[in-house]
Amino acid sequence: METKKIKLTAYEDRPHITYEALSVLYKYDVGLIWMEVYAFVAYIKLMPVGDDVWENIKKELENLSGWATLEEIELFPFEEKDTEMKNVLDVIHHGVTLLSRNGDIKYFNNYAADKIFNTEGKDITGINIDKYFDCNKLILSLKNSRYKKPVIKEKMMIGRQLYEVNLQPVINEENVLSSYLLSFYDIDDVYDRYDNPITFDDIIAESNKMLEAIEQGKLYSKSDSPVLITGESGTGKELFARAIHNESKRSTKPFIAINCAAIPDQLLESELFGYEGGAFTGGKKEGKAGIFEIAKGGTVFLDEIGDMAPHLQAKLLRVLQEKKVRRVGSSNEVNVDVRLISATNQNIDEMVKNKEFRLELLFRINIFNINIPSLRERKEDLPILYEHYINIHSKRYHKEITGIDKDAMRKLINYNWPGNVREFQNVMERAVALSTTKAIMPKDIFLNYDIVPEADTDAGSLRKYIENLEKKKIIESLRQSRSVREAARSLDVTHTLLINRMKKYNIDVKQIANY
Repeated sequence: METKKIKLTAYEDRPHITYEALSVLYKYDVGLIWMEVYAFVAYIKLMPVGDDVWENIKKELENLSGWATLEEIELFPFEEKDTEMKNVLDVIHHGVTLLSRNGDIKYFNNYAADKIFNTEGKDITGINIDKYFDCNKLILSLKNSRYKKPVIKEKMMIGRQLYEVNLQPVINEENVLSSYLLSFYDIDDVYDRYDNPITFDDIIAESNKMLEAIEQGKLYSKSDSPVLITGESGTGKELFARAIHNESKRSTKPFIAINCAAIPDQLLESELFGYEGGAFTGGKKEGKAGIFEIAKGGTVFLDEIGDMAPHLQAKLLRVLQEKKVRRVGSSNEVNVDVRLISATNQNIDEMVKNKEFRLELLFRINIFNINIPSLRERKEDLPILYEHYINIHSKRYHKEITGIDKDAMRKLINYNWPGNVREFQNVMERAVALSTTKAIMPKDIFLNYDIVPEADTDAGSLRKYIENLEKKKIIESLRQSRSVREAARSLDVTHTLLINRMKKYNIDVKQIANY
């Protein structure tokens, strides 16, 4: 005899319906291992029971009023989701670790096991992250922001490898913290000097808003004046900066990018402006040139410039005004010839009002401005972005993806994409990794946050709001189906349940086109 997992689906939500089902199990002295109940559905794991007894139990459960179906299942939804998510995380090419609110390790993927923790097959779940490195600063920064910041970043040396460590809160729709997600990205240097082949042709877009931004970028490329690129995180600000550089007269010279938010102030100052030998403990004896010297004749890209400390803002302003830089610990000035492109996802005008950013510096860096629209403002670009990233990841995972299910595309369109194109690319990679057919299905698409519906949110009570959403979903499914039964299958409910819901909301299938 084996344990059994069953799913009971109801077509009406009435009092004591679950109690009646449990009474049948009690009658036959069947023990419960686990149970979870939602509206209209109950999942139950039973102790081993004989076949004859089980047949009697099934008959009595099926005869109970209110229950529509009884199914034996292999996996509960949470088990299926947990297995799929673990498989997805293990194919990601960077470290991922899930921490409890106390900092205890709840999960870590294969990359983190091998490269970060060196577990050598040992299970380290339950061990506090402090045993491996100090994460308190990152957690404290998140707490101080009251979880309004989507991610806190910091450079960390782990073993002999430099990593960008990102910490983000996992919270529900009520902003209650569940856990922390810790990500590790290995980097070769604090700034980026690799080959830079990006052009405006690499920016995938068909929407008017994005095409206008691209045209602005092409126009500004012909000038040598500073450009400030604004937009939410993940919209592609660095992509624009690289494209502007490559279409400018400086395209044959270096393009150097540095993230002002990811580097501590002391290190950022020396990276920007350089330092003389002996200027501080741990520095090179011969000193080091800063990126304004290294990028001679080229372009310096300062990402997240809004996070730059006030004293560094003052020093940067002087460099831009005088076209000269003075290394830390030196009295000599060196002439510099660079073009500056800056970017921020913050409201820079508001920061000026709050005296968090120097007005004089804003005048200097904002000769030209490009605002990149968020992905939710240009959802007409989703199909072309889908084709682009599916092609890339299909080759990477050696799969042949030739289409997408209409419900899967609807799932992409209805989502708000708080992480913008960067998040979209992440979701597409997971979808390809999970796909078992030539078409991307809804089950392949795991979104990082709850979908924010575009329905009427001024419905008064929570119950009324949910009913409005349910009615809208039913009407949408009926419009796209050839029959009520087909609509019920697409909604994963019984035919009887859908009929009852249609009666409740006065939905006449003959009048459906008028809704």
